Amino acid sequence: MLLNRRSCRSYTKEQISDEALKIIIDCGLAAPSAMNEQTVKIVVVQEPEKVKFLSELNDKIWQKHTDPFYGAPTVCLILAPKNTEDVKESHKLNQVKDGSLVIGAMQDAAYALGVGSCWINRCKEMLELPEGKKVLEELGLPNYFGIGCVILGMPDKKLGEKKIKEGRVIRY
Repeated sequence: MLLNRRSCRSYTKEQISDEALKIIIDCGLAAPSAMNEQTVKIVVVQEPEKVKFLSELNDKIWQKHTDPFYGAPTVCLILAPKNTEDVKESHKLNQVKDGSLVIGAMQDAAYALGVGSCWINRCKEMLELPEGKKVLEELGLPNYFGIGCVILGMPDKKLGEKKIKEGRVIRY
């Protein structure tokens, strides 16, 4: 049940299956989007050297001198188009919202499949660094920006039950 979905910050070295990855991505792509524009893109990175490079790039912003991806073998960059003239006016306020929905749907799908996931921040900032801009260029996405990173992998321990704080619902 989704009430126990938690972020995972400790992974085995085992790569997730292609079947699980496809389902997780498909669920992200099926997330709602403003005016059904579906402009968000998902970049999947599983090559260890590239995951390490992105981890180091993310840590340049985080500055904790540790792996911000917690050893996860899969990193997904969630990207949205910048406000350029080819982006519809009605959509210019919704890129972050749409990308956030993609991330949430991917995390829910991962949980349903027994795959660990975590939303990692600093995607926008790391892709604004010269090395990050080069990555976007290589991908043919220079007019996109980062919403967030979704890390995926097999949890190396059982995650405990989620504790939900009281007093967060107010009826009006």
